[in-house]
Amino acid sequence: MTGELSRSMAVMAAPGETTDEGQEARWIVRARIGDEAAFAWLLSRYRARAIRVAIQVLHRPDEAEDAAQEAFIRAFRNIRSFRGDSRFATWFFHIVLRVCLDKKRLKRWDAEIPWDDAVDPAAPPDAGDTRVVVRALLDRLSPPMRAALILREVEGLEYEEIAHALGIPVGTVRSRLSAARARFRAMWSRIVEETDHA
Repeated sequence: MTGELSRSMAVMAAPGETTDEGQEARWIVRARIGDEAAFAWLLSRYRARAIRVAIQVLHRPDEAEDAAQEAFIRAFRNIRSFRGDSRFATWFFHIVLRVCLDKKRLKRWDAEIPWDDAVDPAAPPDAGDTRVVVRALLDRLSPPMRAALILREVEGLEYEEIAHALGIPVGTVRSRLSAARARFRAMWSRIVEETDHA
C-alpha cells in the first residue's frame, strides 16, 4: 500500500530533479561568495519545487509564485548562514514554509477567496485526472499533515530533514506522516472503488 501511495503522489513531482550532491555543494560555495551564476543555478534547480510546496500550503498559484520569489530573496541574502549541517533543500524549504506562513497570517488573507483548483472538496473528484485527484485529496488533509506528506513523498526529504524544515521533533513527523498516509490511502481507496463501480 505504501508503494501505491508513492506512485499516486509521484505525479506531483516534476521529472529530472535529482542532481549530484557534490555538484550542488560546489554551487553553494560559489553562491556564498556572491557568484551570480551560482544564484542562477540554485534558482533553476529549486524554483519549480519551491512553487510546488508553496501551492500546497497556500492553495493560490499566483501567491505561490510570489512566496517562492520571496523565499529565494531571503535565502540568497542569508546564504552565508547556511553551514551545511543539513542539505540545502532542507534549509531552503524551511524558508519557503516560513514565507508561506507569514503570508497566511496577513489579515487580508482570510478575506480573499481561496484557490480550490476547480475541485469541490465535498464531492468525489473526477478520477480521470490523477494530478487533480491527488491535489484534491491533499487539500482534505490538515495543513500540518499535508506539509509533512508533501515534503516526504513529493520532495523526498528524510524524517530528520522534515523535522528541521517544520521545526518539530522527529517523533511528531513520524506520527503526522502515519496519520496522513492512512487518511490519504482511505480517501484514495474510496475514489478507486467509486470509479470501479461507476
